[in-house]
Amino acid sequence: MSKFLKKSVISIIFSLLILFGVAGQSYATEKMTLIQGWNTWEPFTYMDNHNKLNGLDIEVAHHIFSRAGYDVKYQEAPWPRQLLWIEDGTIHITASSMKTPEREVHAYFSDPYYKESYIVYVRKGEAANYRFASLSDIIGSSFRLGVMRGSLYGPEFQRLMNDPAFSEHIEEVTTDKQNHTKLLSHRIDGFIQESSRMSVEESKTGIFAQVEPLFVIEENLLHFMFSKKATTPEIVNVFNIGLKIMRADGTYQKIFKKYKLDQFNMLKDLP
Repeated sequence: MSKFLKKSVISIIFSLLILFGVAGQSYATEKMTLIQGWNTWEPFTYMDNHNKLNGLDIEVAHHIFSRAGYDVKYQEAPWPRQLLWIEDGTIHITASSMKTPEREVHAYFSDPYYKESYIVYVRKGEAANYRFASLSDIIGSSFRLGVMRGSLYGPEFQRLMNDPAFSEHIEEVTTDKQNHTKLLSHRIDGFIQESSRMSVEESKTGIFAQVEPLFVIEENLLHFMFSKKATTPEIVNVFNIGLKIMRADGTYQKIFKKYKLDQFNMLKDLP
């Protein structure tokens, strides 16, 4: 069977699963409208130059739920308020969520759709100069590492910051742009940044042409989160099946490439 034909068959099968899986549910026959929380966080959710809500999370939700016959409306709110609204059922869904035991008390979680990657970047052409595979390898070197003050880069970073032999290499700033400027002026040798934020900076400053990744220090799987008070496991299943359809027909890959997130953030082995 050809690759194209295989994808077509998979797409048809999943479409039928959605159709027969939700057809008997009252919320589907009533054309339930889902409310998705959002706040400005490029490239996932933001207002574009035409004052239209856009972003990777918006496109993923639209493709999945429109195919399944749902309407989606969007409610802007700070992230802490969205978590409260998920708990009390004010909104149905939100995105870019880490699964935690505390959140699972009040929410269902979709299959992962995105991988958050924190990366050490160095000047273009200099990665070969370093034999670092982890943060601890910096100890004993002359490497100066720029970080955002107050940012959490994972358990290894937090543990190492308690070691003066590591923390003496750290230089803190308050904006990512400061790290970029310091790196390009040779005042630091590298900086940590989440790769999706780099894609945003690339569209504004062309930073990718001047830096390259050295190694990944932390990865987290992110999910869509569904209020237990406002949704059901069946709706989560609709999302998961739709995600598989998107991957099978190439829509998933196209969206990630559009936002320049296909190298480090796109999942290659979705469940």
